[in-house]
Amino acid sequence: MESYIEVTWLSGFFTLMHASTLAFYLANKPCFFWRMVGYSAVIPLLACLLFHRLEWVAMGIAEAIFAYAIFHHAWKGWLLMMAHRLLLHLSAYLLYGGSFHLGIWFVPSDTLPLLYWIALMLSWTAMFFHFKYTLSKQDFIYPIEIAAKESIRTKGYLDSGNLTMSEGIPVMFLDQHFETYFDASSIQWVMADTMNGSGRLACHPAKVRIANAPYHNVLICCKGKLSLPLGAKALLN
Repeated sequence: MESYIEVTWLSGFFTLMHASTLAFYLANKPCFFWRMVGYSAVIPLLACLLFHRLEWVAMGIAEAIFAYAIFHHAWKGWLLMMAHRLLLHLSAYLLYGGSFHLGIWFVPSDTLPLLYWIALMLSWTAMFFHFKYTLSKQDFIYPIEIAAKESIRTKGYLDSGNLTMSEGIPVMFLDQHFETYFDASSIQWVMADTMNGSGRLACHPAKVRIANAPYHNVLICCKGKLSLPLGAKALLN
């Protein structure tokens, strides 16, 4: 089967960019954008140029180098990318025909898959900008450890609007299902301004630290179910 290298390369580039971006979006990990661009450009180019008995070895080495450079902090993302990449290639193959070489779909020479390209570019653009907004929230996510009856390890979300203090001790909010981790006999009542006006909050004295930093005294209020970005279960002060 005959194919134009330029058309095949462009289809491969769009496909890998789409698959890589979606993988990082689903894995909720920061992405290396320009490394993704390089990966999406180099892999289809190698598939178009390598035609010898060691072609799979060369391609495997290239894939391994890019996998480590881009996905070393998100191996689940790499698996998602490979699965989505295969799905897109197979979908294009069913729609337009063609063949495969070194894992890249080769477009038939009598075909110009404009609808496929447009669909990938539009969905990638929408996904990329939403993806950047979602990942920007990670700047406010911190792994925390709470010393209670049992040690609690979870993610905390830093809210610049939470300024609640009691005698110089900050008040943080924890999802209600952690209530059982604290001693009910040690409740300390704190006056605070809430959306519903001023009121008393039942708080538990505790110690909290971020990652491996020193512990700090806090008051923890387990009031209601929290809905915070990226699965965080604590609202930090």
